Amino acid sequence: MGDSAPGQGAAEPGRALAGRYRLHAPIGSGGMGEVWHAYDESLDRRVAVKMMLAEQPSPYAAAIQNAAHHEALETRRRRFLREVRTTAGLHEHPGLPAVYDTGVDEATGRLYVVMQLLKGREVQTLIDETDYDYEPLPLAWAAAIGAQIASALDEVHHHDVVHRDIKPANLMLTPGGVVKVLDFGVAALLGSGANPHLTQEGMTVGTPAFMSPEQSLANAVGPAADVYALACVLHQLLTGRTPFAADGDRSLIWHHVNTPPPPIRGMRSDVPADIEELLLRMLHKDSEQRVPAAAVYEALLPLAGRGAPFGTPRLLTADGLELDPCTPFTRPFGGSVRRSSGGGRPYVPTVLDVPAVAGPSPSPLTDSEADEAAGRAEELALKKQFTQAADVLVAASARATDGRLAEYLNLSLAHVKFLAGAHREALRLFEQTAEEIGRRFGDDDAEAQQCRFFAAQCRMELGETTAAVAAFGAYVQQAPDKHDEMAVDRYLEALAHIMRLEAGSERFSRARTAAIRLRDATSQYRGPDAPGLTEIDGFIERLERFE
Repeated sequence: MGDSAPGQGAAEPGRALAGRYRLHAPIGSGGMGEVWHAYDESLDRRVAVKMMLAEQPSPYAAAIQNAAHHEALETRRRRFLREVRTTAGLHEHPGLPAVYDTGVDEATGRLYVVMQLLKGREVQTLIDETDYDYEPLPLAWAAAIGAQIASALDEVHHHDVVHRDIKPANLMLTPGGVVKVLDFGVAALLGSGANPHLTQEGMTVGTPAFMSPEQSLANAVGPAADVYALACVLHQLLTGRTPFAADGDRSLIWHHVNTPPPPIRGMRSDVPADIEELLLRMLHKDSEQRVPAAAVYEALLPLAGRGAPFGTPRLLTADGLELDPCTPFTRPFGGSVRRSSGGGRPYVPTVLDVPAVAGPSPSPLTDSEADEAAGRAEELALKKQFTQAADVLVAASARATDGRLAEYLNLSLAHVKFLAGAHREALRLFEQTAEEIGRRFGDDDAEAQQCRFFAAQCRMELGETTAAVAAFGAYVQQAPDKHDEMAVDRYLEALAHIMRLEAGSERFSRARTAAIRLRDATSQYRGPDAPGLTEIDGFIERLERFE
């Protein structure tokens, strides 16, 4: 994989950058780079890797054109590094994604940056999925999203950064309702020295529907341009439309520069008059007359803090995490609490929920593919790459139309979660699988029993002593097949756990009863001279002193 000349190689699934960041699947691309879902194998976590797009001069270009190309490429590299440094310097704000690392891929010579991998929903998707004729977004949701963006902008503006491309597609609503501001690729760094202007004078950058008058005319921009764009975003959140649209006679740029902003209450009467006034000030043609981001935050805060009205459909991720943007204001520090999905707004999982390569609908999973996925997950788990192992199983399970294969993969996933120390998730999977197998083959099925044993172990690891004793107690109600060595081992281990858990809870009489039962079972299954009997006898003797 490392044979390509610098600048000529391509990012490929399975490649590891810096011997650490293993690429999995592409998830997007932009003007300066492509973004991959990857795994940080050192810390066993999912990450996003943004790689600068490779550019090659035309073989037919003249020498002077080649020189111009290399100069342009160097400018792009400097802008990419500037984006990395800008975002890295601001990552302590909750509204900005964290930057973990950066470097140069030795195989391709391409710059890359490793960032926080976000899951959730783009604000643009939220707008697209909303029926504004019958059920527009709640005012509080729009205010909460706007307030969070304003807070992030206030932070970057204090660091002399202007984003210049605030739009719904660059905003991500993440679990806990936190809005992340993405893509600082066209950000302008004010001042000089360490923050040089890398955009040519007179060059228009941004997205036309959200560009301020000064930005539309390619004039100098400052923080007020971001405030104008935020007003356009708020207008679209509330009405489904941006303030201006091109028509038969006039372009978007003409309207931004010349057309007075429309009062929003003419399109949505429930918008408070002070919010309408705020939007009109944010959309002022004269940048010096616009309010700063901090003032926008303060104005939207009371409305965001009210929360959505009772009965508003809930917004959830595929795995039940809340996306309500009011949560950071109404329930601080409790934003990522997992909730049931009943009654929520329908959610379409994104590539970040279940990493997969985009393409046509996959074919149903075969037995051999299920075995291959389970084997691959086992290999990864042995290397302590638990996150990758889990994703392999989840991706395979998504294709399992056969309930038998789904149970098999769920059981493998439960074991991976258990080994990873994610005992709460493992417990849910073990109990769910035990119930499904028991329903199909009976509660005394050996595999269902195995699931119950590990479910009891999960409860023990979670410190749920009483529930663990009850679970182990239910498990040992069924005696194991004496010819099944693993089943016998689990049976004796379950009795030992009951004994120790009861003793640890100072229920010494019950611990002694469990110890005697363990001794009898050990003698029965391992013989009267089993090496563990002496230790059990000593434990029983010590317990008798406490009775």
